Amino acid sequence: MNNNIFATLVLEQNPAYVDELEAKYNIQLPPIFKAFVQTFEFGKFNPSPQHKIIHPNKELGYNGFEHSLEKKIKIYNDPDFEYKDLSILPIIPSGIYQYGICVGLEKEKKDAIYLYVDGASEILRLIAPNVLQFISEFKEIHWDNF
Repeated sequence: MNNNIFATLVLEQNPAYVDELEAKYNIQLPPIFKAFVQTFEFGKFNPSPQHKIIHPNKELGYNGFEHSLEKKIKIYNDPDFEYKDLSILPIIPSGIYQYGICVGLEKEKKDAIYLYVDGASEILRLIAPNVLQFISEFKEIHWDNF
């Protein structure tokens, strides 16, 4: 088991891919999130055998990363994406919440990680100041302890 969660992430082999996505979809990713996805493949962990990566806060409904970064940007750029005015990019689905875990794109939200809670008095719940802090909270655990 690896105690350094960042050591379980798969390195990005083509960091220019992120610049290409920004140009293709006319989006500007926040700086810390952009550096993260240029360094590591989007959400790809490589845990030790018989281990799983989890987030200890079960209220987030974290089920793992799904889809590529491009797919997430396509969702944001879809004309039917109704929460564009919130300036958030959904990055991780949730088994509990519709858009799940998002990164802020503009102004005071830039780079912050939020949980999108539909129907709550506070729709965006701040869960980490940036993606690095958020990922640092993840744990690698043995399947038997899950």
